[in-house]
This record gives sequence, structure tokens and C-alpha cells, in this order.
Amino acid sequence: MKKYKKIAVIAAEVFNEYHNKILLGITEQCAVLGYDVHIFTMSYNLDNNSLGQTGEENIFTLINNEAIDGIIFACGNFASKTYLESLEIRLIELHIPVIAIDCETMVCESLNASDTELFEQITDHFIECHNCTEIMCLTGMEGVPQTYTRLQGYMNSLEKHNIPIDDELIVYGDFWKNSAKTLCREFISGQRKLPQAIVCANDIMAVELCNSLVANGIKVPEDVLISGYDASQDGAENTPSITSLMPLNRDLGARAVCALHKKITSCDAELAVKEDGYIVTGQSCGCGENFVKQVERHESYNQNVRYYSDLYKTSNMIESLLEAENLDELLVRINNFRYIVNGLDVFMLCLCENWDNIEGDNNNYIKNGYSESMIVRMIMHNDSYQLTEIKYKAKDIMPDKMLDYVNKPSAYFYLPMHFKERCFGYSIFRFKDISYSMSSVFATWCRNINISLEFLRVRTKLLSVNQRISLNSIRDTLTGIYNRKGFKRFSDTLFKKAQSEKMKLFILIADLDMLKHINDNYGHIEGDNAITVCANVLNTCCQNNEICARIGGDEYAIIGCFEYDDNIVEGYINYINSYFERYNSTSDKPYQVGASLGYYCDIPEEDDDFQYCFNIADKKMYENKHERKKSRDNS
Repeated sequence: MKKYKKIAVIAAEVFNEYHNKILLGITEQCAVLGYDVHIFTMSYNLDNNSLGQTGEENIFTLINNEAIDGIIFACGNFASKTYLESLEIRLIELHIPVIAIDCETMVCESLNASDTELFEQITDHFIECHNCTEIMCLTGMEGVPQTYTRLQGYMNSLEKHNIPIDDELIVYGDFWKNSAKTLCREFISGQRKLPQAIVCANDIMAVELCNSLVANGIKVPEDVLISGYDASQDGAENTPSITSLMPLNRDLGARAVCALHKKITSCDAELAVKEDGYIVTGQSCGCGENFVKQVERHESYNQNVRYYSDLYKTSNMIESLLEAENLDELLVRINNFRYIVNGLDVFMLCLCENWDNIEGDNNNYIKNGYSESMIVRMIMHNDSYQLTEIKYKAKDIMPDKMLDYVNKPSAYFYLPMHFKERCFGYSIFRFKDISYSMSSVFATWCRNINISLEFLRVRTKLLSVNQRISLNSIRDTLTGIYNRKGFKRFSDTLFKKAQSEKMKLFILIADLDMLKHINDNYGHIEGDNAITVCANVLNTCCQNNEICARIGGDEYAIIGCFEYDDNIVEGYINYINSYFERYNSTSDKPYQVGASLGYYCDIPEEDDDFQYCFNIADKKMYENKHERKKSRDNS
């Protein structure tokens, strides 16, 4: 399958109509020029320096100059200006052609929407359709290009209609709600005279101004006409609905691709997107809604956004995911909720190696960047899914496996998988149509997976810790072999197996010789050494999955269930005795280490119990102990 050149889009968020139209223009132009579009974005975009925000921003570290040919930088929608500055520095270091859109930046050429003529149109509308001559412009903050391009359109219309430009009617705002609230207070207090109409530089300010005025008894549109810019869903659904402008965002996206193509290839490209901006009339100017346009927009919004948002709200997705007991079960459960993501064509869940770090240091996990190798653990395509373990290099960004599912230039969305600053990996989405990405449901869907991965990681970690605690409770702390509790746990099981399967039960009892003498004469450190030596010899003699335990201060036991014969048992006894001989000849210790031994090896009868068999071995051990003491006394 053919590989295409890759253009990366860096955007803090894309889940709205405004940015969706920019992406539409980018993907349409890239399809003509033969580029794949790789869109790196975040599930949420905050300016709070939280660990969660750090985890979100990590997605942009994937971009590298080996995999990406050019970058479109939507720098205007980053909430964190501090992070934006660090991102700009990194873009310089990458040495990749970059075009910025919708915002000015010092690192590269910037393109903005062609909004001067559109803003002139909305001002014309107030003058020509509503006979307004006293029109205020609430534009953006000083120093921002869109502030001046929109203001210029306003002034062009006034000049065209021979209306004097009054500086008192030009108000610099903030593209946010605060400036609209301030302007409303000035009208209410009498500090400013209410004009006939107010053209706002975006819908956010228009909606807030309209609602603030209405809340203070000023009627819209009876007392003042208001318009916005962006034709946002919020403006359309406001009461009264906001007259606004549909911006040339598709055109902006396409022009950015052409400019970037020129940087990459030194060749000009013909613009493939033809778009005309237009006025979307609403109740705030008195014209009423353009019914056909509003119905089309409402229907599209309901089909692509609201319907799937409602599906998510009733899905109980997170509750189901948290019930998964292992990763494979979690992945299967994730597939059960694919219906929530509208228009999904391909989904890949790509996890870092050792993403859960179960056995590692709890503070030693990936916070910045990704593991050198990534693993595709799940692929959804159409109505099917598969669990995989496909490895690829993180620097390649997208696994070659994706090429099995596409046969033309395509757009891919990358979202970070993390919990706080702990990086798990990332997800890749490909939609059947770029318009489906307007819904934020797939980002929320991803965040649910993040939470469930962390929940699974913590639960697995706790299980591992509990298993270690359990093992520690049945292990002797000095020697590392099982203690009496561990011996009891396994001896019952092996005894029952020997009875039911008619196999021989082997029990060996060992008692360390002269431990009190060693402790009294050479100290407890040497006594501990003798205890450990005895444990080592008994543990290493076990060749058939026997259990070795220290069941008392100087007493040990071995138990096994196997097809024993006399040669095996004799071999064990000889091994133990020869081990002690070798140790004593080379240890340079002032004492001898040895043990008295006794054993039982037979198929238990149905009427026997374990203690009966144990007592036989224990009795033989004491007989051997008596003989060994007698031998030492005679020597």
C-alpha cells in the first residue's frame, strides 16, 4: 500500500464547528495534493498546570522530523500560553516547514481567515436593511490580527455609506465574555450611550452582551440590534438567536495547505476549495432566522453531535469498563461501546511497552514522550475488532498496519492515553467523514479508557502486592524457604493428591545438629549461618517439585508427591550428607554443620491421615538423631 507525505496539524482542541471547517479545508486540499493529515489534539484544554494537563500535552512530543513533512500550527486555541511558548521553541528545533493559522506567532508565517469583506457585509446589513447609522463595533483585543481585519471591514462599510467613523463607537474587547459584561455595565450606568446596533467580533461576545442586556431590561432587537461572527451553535441556540457570519474557515485550512506545500516542494498549488462566507440571520437583528439554514444546521448538529452525546450519557460505559479484570477483557468491553463514536472507520489503541509498570518502581514511569517501541493492542475496523500485539517504532507515529485499511490520502486523529502525568500511550482515530470529529464524544470516550486503564493498573498492582504479602507470610524470613504455615498449606494438598491418585507421598524431616552449642559458643550470627546452610542443602536437593520448609527453630521438612523409588530417595539422602561434608571441609568454621534425617515414602492408605505419615518420618528422624549423638559422644 502506498505511503503518502504527512502533514501534521497541531491543535489544542477540534471539537466544534469552527475548527471542524478548518480541518475540512485542510483535508480536502491535502487529498488533492496527496498528503495524509495527522491531527494531534487533546481531550481537554486547560491552563492550570495540572498533572492531567501535562499528560494531555505529551501527545505533541510524537511529532518528529523523520515522520512529518510539514506542520499546520493552530496556535490560537491553546489555553496555556506558557506551554504554547515551549511548543513554539520545539517547532523551531524540529526544522520542519510550519504554517500558523488563526494566530500570529514569531516562529513561522501566519495565515488568518479572510474576514474583512465578511465583516463589511454584516455592517452593510445593519445600514441597508435596518437603516442604522449609529453602529458600535465590539472588536477583539489590541495586537491581534483578527481584531483589526474585522474592524477594517466595519470601517469600510461606514465609509462606503458616508457615515463618519466615531472612535467612541469602537470598543476593544477580549474575544471573551468579560468585555461584553463590562460594556453592558457601561450602558446600564449611563457611561456609554446605547447605539442602534452593535457588531461583535465573535459569537461569544455577542451572546454574552445580548443576554446581559436582556437581563438588565434592555430588549434585543427592539432597543438594540446585535450581531456576532463564527455562526456558532451556541449563538444559533441562544434566545434570542444571534445574527452572525459564517466564516471562510474551509478556505483558511486549504490556503494553509497550499502555503505549506510551497515550503515543502517549492511548487505552487491551485486552491481546490471554493467557499463563500455568508450572513446567518437570527432574532438579534430583527430579521428572524433563516429558517432553511437553521434547520439544516440543527439537523446536522443533532445527527453528528447531540444524538451521540445522548447515547454516551445513557451508556454506563465507565462502569462497565471498570469491571474488567485484565487488559484483554477491558479491550473487549471497549469494543462494546464503539456505537457511541459516530462515523468511526478505524481505531487503534497503541500502548507503551510496560505501560502498567507492575513490577517497577512506582515513581519510575513515562511522563514525557513515549517508549521507543509501541504496541498496537487493539484494532477496530468497520464492524470488526481484533486484539493484537503489533510492535512498531514510536518515531514512525503510525503503525504500517494502518495501511491495510486505507487506499487514499486520509486524516487521522491522535489523542493521548494517560492518567495525570503517567503516560500509557495514545489512540488513533480515522473517521468515515471529517465532520464526525466535530463531536467531543470520542474524546470523552478516550478519557473513559484512560480512567479504566489506570483502575486496571492499580488493581493489578495491588493484586501483585497482596500476592507478595501472602508469599511473605508463608516464607521464612531468614532462609527464604517456606515456613510452618507454608508447609501446612502445601502438605494438605499434596497428601490428598497422593491419596486420590495413588502416588507415593515423600516426607523428609531434618533436625539441625547442635544448634544450641553453636549459638552458645560462637554466637547467634553463626547459628543463623548454620540454619541457612541446612536450608540450602535441603532446598537444592529437591528435584521433583517438592516443598521445602523450616517448621521450627532447628527443624525442617520436605514433602512431595511423585513416582518415587528407592534410588530417588537414597539419592536425596546421599546428596544431603555429601553436601554437609563438602561444606564442612571448606568453610573454615570452628564447628560442623549437619542434620539428623528421617523419612516416610509410601502411598497413603484411605484411612491414613497426614499426621500419621508425618509421625513415621519424625520418629525415624529422632532415631537417627540418637545414633548421631551417640557417635559424637564416642568420638
